[in-house]
Amino acid sequence: MNIENIIVHEVRKEEDQSVATIYPRDEENTVDGHARTLSTQLSGLFRKTGLLTGRFETPENPDDPQPHFVTLLESHFDEGNFENFVSFSESASREFKRKLDETGASKGGYLWFNHYTYNEENFLSIVLLRKKNGLALSNDLTLDQIEQLDLDKLHMAARINLTAWLSGTSTRFIAFRIGRGAKDVTEYFAKFVGCEEYTRARADTQNLVQVTKKYCATNDFSDDKTEDVKQFVFERCNAWLDEGEPVLLERISELLDSSFTPQEEGRFLEIAQDDPFFLSNEVPIEKSALRGLTRYSGKTKKLSLSFDSDLINISVFYNENVEEIRITDVPVKLKEQLTTEEA
Repeated sequence: MNIENIIVHEVRKEEDQSVATIYPRDEENTVDGHARTLSTQLSGLFRKTGLLTGRFETPENPDDPQPHFVTLLESHFDEGNFENFVSFSESASREFKRKLDETGASKGGYLWFNHYTYNEENFLSIVLLRKKNGLALSNDLTLDQIEQLDLDKLHMAARINLTAWLSGTSTRFIAFRIGRGAKDVTEYFAKFVGCEEYTRARADTQNLVQVTKKYCATNDFSDDKTEDVKQFVFERCNAWLDEGEPVLLERISELLDSSFTPQEEGRFLEIAQDDPFFLSNEVPIEKSALRGLTRYSGKTKKLSLSFDSDLINISVFYNENVEEIRITDVPVKLKEQLTTEEA
C-alpha cells in the first residue's frame, strides 16, 4: 500500500448542541511513520466483522441531483490524483456535518481521509476516529489519565475503490465497517458517502457457504471430496482477501471446473446466481462467516469426532465450564448402533 494523501479534520458536536462545528486542518498531514502505522492499524480493523458493501446512489430521473459526495469526487479526483486534497476533504467534512446535524446524533469525531494505491488501483478511505481515556506513567512514575485515539474498534469507516468506480468493473466498490449497535449510524454515514443498496457481507458469505455445499450435493461428491471442495473454496477466498483481491464467483467456478468438475463447466456459477441465492459476481466476504466451510475435529485413542463448524449452537453445544459437548441431532446409523448396544 502506497499512501498518496492523508488529512484529518475535526467535526465536534457537544451533547447540549444541536449543530456540529468543523475545525479543519489547512494542510495535508505528513506521510511519516506514525501515519503509516495508523493506516496499517485501521486497515487491519477494516478487515474484521461487520462489513457492508454498496455503490453510489443513482438518481431516479436525469434531472435529479446526484449525491453531493459524488460531485465532490468528480470535481477533485482526476487521472489517479486529487488536484486539491485539502479542499476536497474539507468540503466532504461539511457534508458529513450536514448529515450529522440531520440525525440529532450527539457525537462527532475526527475524520481521517486517506488516499492510497494498492495493486495499481486507487482507494479512498474515510474513518471516523474518537478518543478514549487511558493510563500512562509520568516522569515520577505516577499514573496519569490521558486521552488517546480509540483504535480498539472502528466507529464508522468507508473504503471506496476509486478505480473500480470510474472503470465500471464492479457494482460494489464501496465497503463499510460499522461498529456494533450502530444501525442509525449506518444510515447517516451511508447517506454522507452517497451509497445505496448496501448489503451485509455476512449474509452473502453465508449464502456462498450454502452454494458450495449445494454444488457438492448436486455433483454427488463423496464426503471426502466434499470436504476437499469446501476447504479449497475457504482457502482461495482467504488468500484473495489477504492479497486485497475481490472474491469473484466466476473465478471460483473456473477453479472448481478445472480441479473437480471439468466435464460440468459453470455449474457452481449457475447455482450461485440462481434461486434462492442470486449472488452478484463480486461477493463481499466476512471471514467469521466463511468458517462455515470448515470442520471441527479431534480424536483420542478411543474417540473420533468431526462436524461442520456451522452446527455450533445449532445441534452441537459446547459447555466450556465443564468441558462437555452435547449433540442433539444424532445420526440415524449411530442411533441404531447405540440402541442395539443397549439391547
